[in-house]
Amino acid sequence: MTNLAEKLDFSGHTISCGIDVHLKSWTVSLYLGKQYLKSFVQSPPSVEGLRNFLLTSYPKANYECAYESGFCGFWIQRAFAALSISCIAVNAADVPRTDKSTKNKNDRNDSRRIAEALQAGQLEGVYVPDPELEADRQLVRLNERYSNDLTRAKNRIKGLLRLMGIEIPHRFAKANWSNAFVDWLKQVSCGESSIRVVLDRQLSIMETIRAQKLDTLREIRKLMHKVRYQNISRLLCSIPGIGPVTAAVLIVEIVDITRFEKSDRLNSFVGLCPMQHSSGEDDRKGSITTRQHRRLRYLLVESAWVGIRTDPALTLCYSKWSARIGSRRAVIKVARKLLQRIRHVWIHSVPYAPGLVK
Repeated sequence: MTNLAEKLDFSGHTISCGIDVHLKSWTVSLYLGKQYLKSFVQSPPSVEGLRNFLLTSYPKANYECAYESGFCGFWIQRAFAALSISCIAVNAADVPRTDKSTKNKNDRNDSRRIAEALQAGQLEGVYVPDPELEADRQLVRLNERYSNDLTRAKNRIKGLLRLMGIEIPHRFAKANWSNAFVDWLKQVSCGESSIRVVLDRQLSIMETIRAQKLDTLREIRKLMHKVRYQNISRLLCSIPGIGPVTAAVLIVEIVDITRFEKSDRLNSFVGLCPMQHSSGEDDRKGSITTRQHRRLRYLLVESAWVGIRTDPALTLCYSKWSARIGSRRAVIKVARKLLQRIRHVWIHSVPYAPGLVK
C-alpha cells in the first residue's frame, strides 16, 4: 500500500471538496474535475484531519474547499488558509439547487451540491474580515442584541400591566421610559403580592439589560478611537443622520468600501435595489429586494429621515420624489442617495458637503 501511495501523482488535477458543517460532524463530498468521487462523514470534525486525508488519498493535487457560512463563522476558512488550502465560505442561498435536491435534502446531498458547484466555478465566497475586525463586529452587534432584549423586557412589563388591568397614567403615555415612569412602576399598587414580585423581577431584568447596553455603547465609542477606525468614523459622522453608533455599524459591516467597484454593488449588498423579473423584451422591476443586510438597510432608512429634515438637498429630493411615487418609496430613494454619498466620503476621505443636489 505504501509503494502504491508513493506512485500516485495527481499533479495538475484539482480535488473539489464540499463540506456540510455541523457541530459534531462534517459530511464531505469530493469531485475530481466533473467526476464525483465519494462522500463520507468526518466525526469528530477536524481541518487537519481532512487535510491529511486529502494529502494521503490524492497526493500532489490542488485542493479547494467550500462550506456554507453560518453558525461556525469563518474559523474553518482561516484554518484551511493557514494550511495553504484554498477555502471559501459561501452564502447558503447562492448554492445552486434543483427541485429534486430540494425534495431530497440530507447532509450527503448538501455537501455534494456544494462540491459540484465549486468544481463548476459557480460559487463566490463571502467577504472574510480579519480576526480583529470580526471581534469588533461582535461588540457592535451586541448593542443591537441588547436593544432587542430591552424592547422585549419593556413589552413584558406593559403586557403584565394590561393583563392585570393596571392603567398607566396619562403623563407616562409616551413610549419613552423615563426614570419617573420606572419609579412609578416600582411603587404602583398591584393588588396581589405575587404580581408585585413578578413586576419587580421584570423591572430588575430591564434595568440590568439597560445598564449593560449603556456599558456596551461606551465600549463602542471607545472602539471608534482605534487608529484604524478613527478617521473614517469622524468623516462618517459629518453626514446627516450618521452618529457614532451608526458609523460603527457601517465600518464593521462594510469593512472595505473599495471591494464594491460600483455603487450598484453596494446598493445590492445593503438591499436598496429593486427585484427584477425580465425575459426577452419584457423588462420589469418589482418592489425592493428581500435580499438585504437587514441592520444596514434599517439604519440607512432611519438616517435618510434625519437627512431629509437637516440637509436642504435631501429635502428637495424627497419632496420631488414623494409627490410622484409616494413617501415610502421616496425615502428608499433618499437612503440610496445617502449611501452613494457615504461611499464618496469614505473612498475620497473628505467630509460631507451639505446642500449639494448631485
